Amino acid sequence: MSLNNNVISEFFDNAKKFKDLPCAHFKSGDEWVSKSWSEVSSQIRAFSLALINLGLEKGDSVIIFAKTRLEWAIADFAIMGARGVCVPVYQTFGAERVAHIMRETNAKMAIVEDSDLAEVLARALGRQSLADSHNAKSKNGNGFRVISMDPVDTLTSMDDLISSHMDGSPDILEDRLADISPEDVATCVYTSGTTGELKGALITHGNISAEIEGTKKVFLFGPEDIGLLWLPLAHVLGRMMEIYGFVQGTQTAFTSDVGRLPEIYREIKPHFVCGVPRMLEKVHEQVMDHTRQAGVIMRTIFAWALRVGRKRSKYIQRQLPLPFLFSIGLHLADILVFRKLKARLGGRLWCFICGGAKLSEEVAKFFHSAGISVLEGYGLTETFAAATVNRLDDFHFGTVGKPINGVEIRIAPDGEVLIKGPIVFKGYIGRPLETKESFDRDGWFKTGDLGEYSRDGFLRIVGRKKEIIITAGGKNVAPQMIESMLVAIPYVEQAMVYGDGRKYLTALVTLNETVLKGCTKENDATNDSSAAVFAARAHIEDAIIAINKKLAGYETIKRFAIIGKPFSIAGGELTPTLKLRRKIISEKYAQLIESMY
Repeated sequence: MSLNNNVISEFFDNAKKFKDLPCAHFKSGDEWVSKSWSEVSSQIRAFSLALINLGLEKGDSVIIFAKTRLEWAIADFAIMGARGVCVPVYQTFGAERVAHIMRETNAKMAIVEDSDLAEVLARALGRQSLADSHNAKSKNGNGFRVISMDPVDTLTSMDDLISSHMDGSPDILEDRLADISPEDVATCVYTSGTTGELKGALITHGNISAEIEGTKKVFLFGPEDIGLLWLPLAHVLGRMMEIYGFVQGTQTAFTSDVGRLPEIYREIKPHFVCGVPRMLEKVHEQVMDHTRQAGVIMRTIFAWALRVGRKRSKYIQRQLPLPFLFSIGLHLADILVFRKLKARLGGRLWCFICGGAKLSEEVAKFFHSAGISVLEGYGLTETFAAATVNRLDDFHFGTVGKPINGVEIRIAPDGEVLIKGPIVFKGYIGRPLETKESFDRDGWFKTGDLGEYSRDGFLRIVGRKKEIIITAGGKNVAPQMIESMLVAIPYVEQAMVYGDGRKYLTALVTLNETVLKGCTKENDATNDSSAAVFAARAHIEDAIIAINKKLAGYETIKRFAIIGKPFSIAGGELTPTLKLRRKIISEKYAQLIESMY
């Protein structure tokens, strides 16, 4: 770690070491473009000097309102390097939420992506438009300054500011970097919450450094490895991986074009990807759907290869060498099946880093059988992402791994996961009472999650404390566990279990359109989707019967209903991190839920 004990100085150290090696990749028109460590370093230094010249003082908040792209990371490091406080805002947030964040953080500046988000920002500021007049205030003026990433007629662009400060005095920035303290707030990251309430978690430079140092001991990637980053950088997991890449010294490919991920995998050929479980589940569903539609011979070969892969996975998990004869069969399975899967993911991918929600154990086993490790972890905004994670050489499917370096975890008598360590946040901005209530008397952070340890010491998250269902019979049920079993059904895209105060549990499910289309083609010559939905319902009923056999009587699903369209962020049913907003869903579909009782 750099003697200055902050990730910005560590990045600059890397830039001196790696110089002309590629640091970042991004799409420009139809082509992927690379920037070297020296180029990215020069841009961060210049933009940091520009912000200082515009009047950014220690502790001033600067909003970044943009999609995932290299300029986001440059702005992030420039703000923190100038001793400002970076405030990420989801690009999906409307004017009301943006205004709330600006008021609460007392933001002095904003960096917006383009004219569309500039319009949202203008409404948040109570203006018809963003004119240059409020950007042209003096250093000491009260003007709220707005900078754009893409050219916007009335705004100063990042490119112009960077170009005009390339020859600025480096001493000013060096002085600020040298003065950064681990206790200084580096960023205020907002949690959207399943209730919709926005809370800003104050993360210090020390928190970030501790998190990155911990993950560097787990994710051993090097300067030749490319990480694909597509998560929103307002999401703490995406943000951690952005900073990790710059500090660890890996290459990062930035994209926000989630709809083109299959093509982007093949274009970039990443070595590792960070994402949420749904990303992995979709790839798994596509492979399994393709296999179902293949001929008998191919299905037989696939099933055999998967058995061989699972056997290989067990050898690795037990840290045993592969027998010679078995290795020959494994090589054949790789040629016939697994290479084709890996080719769909670019051909070089060997590691998924996964967090943000519960991952199906079956999906994790599937990828590991194919030779791709899935390192599932657990953390919160308040811990700046990972508190625990599975390692390449120390993992347990169905768990979120073991604590990273410097982190302590214990389970409270009521099952709540408690965390202590240098990654734990400073508090919620403007909420001293909630901050105090987030810690117990001994200083342990109360996560609100329920957990347990496996026999071999791996943490397993079993539910959310506030989301526990208490049935009419007084039984406590963690819905997430059952929901993860439901979404493993091929036809099911999403699921929400309901039953608080009721005699039995029910479920709302949405259908997987990819599988449904395949069913339509296979079973209905007229292409009438109603026949496919009917077949899907029958399949789901059979699957739920099988799932119920694995559950206690009070945990079983007695009835379910199919929702016509998927839960979405736009519809209000999901948070920006794709978690269920149970109260909103329950209210929205109250009549349908009542019909099941």
